[in-house]
Order: sequence, then structure tokens, then C-alpha cells
Amino acid sequence: MPERRAPRVSVVMSVFNDSERLRTAVASILGQTWRDLELIVIDDGSTDGSGELLDELAAADVRLRVIHQDNTGLTRALIRGCSETRGEFIARQDSDDWSHPQRIAEQVALLDGDPGIGFVSCATQYLGPADEPLCVISRTTDSVQATEGLLHRREGPPAHGSVMFRSTLYREVGGYRGQFRYSQDSDLWLRMGERARIGYVPGIRYAHRKDAASTSGAARPAQRRFGELGHLCRKSRLAGQSEQPWLDEAETLSARVRDGVAQDPRARRRAMADANYLLGSILTASKNTRAQIYLLEAIRLIPLRPKPWIRLVQSGLTGRKVPAFDFEDAR
Repeated sequence: MPERRAPRVSVVMSVFNDSERLRTAVASILGQTWRDLELIVIDDGSTDGSGELLDELAAADVRLRVIHQDNTGLTRALIRGCSETRGEFIARQDSDDWSHPQRIAEQVALLDGDPGIGFVSCATQYLGPADEPLCVISRTTDSVQATEGLLHRREGPPAHGSVMFRSTLYREVGGYRGQFRYSQDSDLWLRMGERARIGYVPGIRYAHRKDAASTSGAARPAQRRFGELGHLCRKSRLAGQSEQPWLDEAETLSARVRDGVAQDPRARRRAMADANYLLGSILTASKNTRAQIYLLEAIRLIPLRPKPWIRLVQSGLTGRKVPAFDFEDAR
């Protein structure tokens, strides 16, 4: 049987136990106005039915290809997924996020229109765990200024899954690096930004969910160090020095995270409390009464911290229910 023609765009997703959100994420890619794409999903050892759901969805659309494997973590799953791509462009999509129907078409157009741009992103709507609108993160559409912001002011893409890049650039810079269990995206963007400009399409074209129990919540201290290591690697590259000491530290930290010893229980508890406080504070500012849910959790985790109590009082005085983000209306 002859091999199918390679699509221009390959979208890569990794899934680990995300069956609740997975159908929406997959549908947002397969429902793009840009039809010439493949969606490669790595089922990274899921045990919650995500793998079976993916097989069901793949049976209904030949553009979806599912690869089942034992759990290796996001970075190595993405390395495998990108190695399977056939497209001129590689786009990312996270399994609990959502892409606007025109996202892929507009990002392709931006890359086609300027050969000096090597990777692109878009404004991103941040959502709470129950789809509460939190904030919108956007960057300048001037690619020169955007690249300066990325390299010198840590103003990178608003969400990992919002990015599309040229497959040739990805391979030239060495792709995702297995030493980075977290912040693998920012390490890649820095290396790409040294060789090509980053561009942003106007308009909100991606929705990204923030969860207190996610990487950015529970593992925030380790994630922060991985981000620092990516910048230390860049500093070494600019000075003509070896990155190896920082890569070695990243690999050691990855092993500690994998083995569950990267942070003591008190640090993990504080990180979870901080993440819930942040969610509660953002929702208090938008007068959403669901702020109280996250503030109470922050108080439960660390009862004697005054800030969550103060914010809780504020949320009670100004609270009103704000509708959740409507994916259909956003289309």
C-alpha cells in the first residue's frame, strides 16, 4: 500500500491520563479550517481510558495517528512525537487545551510570508480548572521586538501548545533536550531564537488551562530551576563555553523529580498553596465568586498565612459568578 502524501503541518500532542479534556483538544485540531495536517498523539502510559478514547477518535479520522508507549514524561514523549512528523511545519497542542479553528491556517500564513521567521505563537486565553477566564497573555506582532523580548526579557510564547515551528529549524537546533523534564519548551525557544525570529499572529487563537496540581503549580520550584538552567545554557553558548555542566545538572534534577525527591513535602505544600492563592487572586480581581474555592484551599494548606485570608474577605465583598469560557462562542 503506497504511503500517504506528507501533510504540510504535523501537530504533536502528548497525553497522560487526561481523558476528561482530551476529546475537546483533539477536536480543536481536527476541526481546523486548515485541513492539510496530521495529528500525532503519544499516549504516554495512560491508565484512565485516554488510550482507548484516542483509538476511537483515530478510527473516525485518518489524520489522527496514536502511538502507545510506557510512561516517559512529557519531554521524551514530545521527542518521539516530533521524530514521527512528516510535515514542513510542526505545531504543538496540549491535551487539556484548545485551539481556535483558524489558528493553524493563520500561523502557516505567517511562516509562509516571512522566511526569516522560524517559529510562531499567538495570544492565549488562560483558564482556571473549571474553565474560568483568568487573563489573556499576548506579545507584540513585530517579530524583531518579539525576538528581543524572548532572548533578553524572558517574554516567550504564552503557552507551550500555542507554538508552531519549521521542522528544519527544530532539527538544526537539536530539538527538545531530554535533560529538561520541565521548561523543555523555553530551552528550545531560546535555541531557535538564536537562529530565527519568532512571530505572533494577532488575536486569541489558543486557550490554556492553569491547574494548581499541574506542573506550574505543584512542581513550580523545580520548574523554575529548569528555566534558569535553560538561560545558563544560553549564556554559556554566547560565551563560547560548554553547556555540559548545566545539562548535567538538568539531568540530575530530572532524575530527582522522576523519583519524587526533588522537593520536600513542605516545599510542595507551599507551592500548591501559592498556586491556589494565585488562582483565587486573579478570580477575585474579575469578581468571580469561584475565587473562594481556591483561596480556601490555600488556607487549608497553610492556615496561618495572612494573604489568603485577606483576599478571601475581598472576594466575599465583591463576588459574582462569571460564566466559564465558552468554546463554541469562541469559534
